[in-house]
Amino acid sequence: MLLIVVPIIELAVMVLVAGVIGVLPTVALVGLTSVGGAWLMQTEGLGVLRRMQTQIDNGQVPGREVVDGVLVLLGGLLMVLPGFVTSVIGLLLLVPPVRALLRPLVLARARRRIERGQAQFAVFTNASSPGPASSPFGPPRASTFGGPVYDADAHLNPSAPSTPRPGSPRPELDS
Repeated sequence: MLLIVVPIIELAVMVLVAGVIGVLPTVALVGLTSVGGAWLMQTEGLGVLRRMQTQIDNGQVPGREVVDGVLVLLGGLLMVLPGFVTSVIGLLLLVPPVRALLRPLVLARARRRIERGQAQFAVFTNASSPGPASSPFGPPRASTFGGPVYDADAHLNPSAPSTPRPGSPRPELDS
């Protein structure tokens, strides 16, 4: 339904805008919003990635930054799509105060999905670093993979001592 309604609304808005400013300026404006959206997504996304890396380096869970990253990605994708309505919504998602307003709603939705068992998350951590005291998604849960979990970092430095996690067999490496 959304795939039918949104293009119809976008087309209607484009026809209205073209009636006011002309066809060529409308096409140029749509192109400009797409290029501007890609640039804004890159700029805001790099800022989010820097903050996320800082959080990780400090041994903290970057919950807020992960949500911001998802909202920035969604906003950039909406701006790249041709149309004025999606561009306005996308631009709003790229503005930090708007993301701050939406962040609690996104976290609450994620929390509800986890509690109902509709979403599953797997957390991969460095065994040498302490785990987070708390997470924005609630208490940590057991892995739901159904299979063994291997520490890939141990294979990057063969001289480092490595032990498999309890209950997980260590795979034999092919030479």
